Amino acid sequence: MEDFLVKAEVRKGRGKSNAKSSRRAGFIPCVLYGRGVESLGITISSKDWQRLRKNIKRNSILKMELDNDGNIEQRPVMIKDIQRGIVKNEILHIDFIQVSMQRKIEIEVPISLVGEAKGLIKNGIVDQHLRTIMVECLPSEIPEKIDIDITNLDIGDTVHASEISIPGVKVIERLDVAIVTVVPPPVDEEKISETETAEEKKEA
Repeated sequence: MEDFLVKAEVRKGRGKSNAKSSRRAGFIPCVLYGRGVESLGITISSKDWQRLRKNIKRNSILKMELDNDGNIEQRPVMIKDIQRGIVKNEILHIDFIQVSMQRKIEIEVPISLVGEAKGLIKNGIVDQHLRTIMVECLPSEIPEKIDIDITNLDIGDTVHASEISIPGVKVIERLDVAIVTVVPPPVDEEKISETETAEEKKEA
């Protein structure tokens, strides 16, 4: 697992005015919390964030170097939420959650379809029901994404959550939930009507 370092400092004040002052000074106001962890208002450098965001992926584990009045601690964290401005889409606030590398967590992982379903030859349509799926695993085992091979799917075939198997990762979605189905092409009502009319004329 690649290490991504983010330097943070405990904020001295709270509130909107303090947050605005932090932004003007080139910092992003954030909050750090987690299971059994005291919630802390912190800041990170906007420049550090711009560097970091180019390299991290969804669900990346970050190594936070936290400066608490001169006391430096390292904590494993994840990005829980990012608040952006409505007009300029700028980063206003980031929620970090501290994790334990020895404790399993529940997390949402993206699903990626791989290959081209053979049902497409018959004009079938690939209908993806789930874009993400909930799993349970250690932070070090979180997959970047879950690949589902749909190459052999014909019209009417479905892949269910129960068919996902990844070492160290447990799917906690309902196992009978459909992830992707190849459905028949839509029925052209106009053509059916024309065919039925033609057959009726022949019979007459």
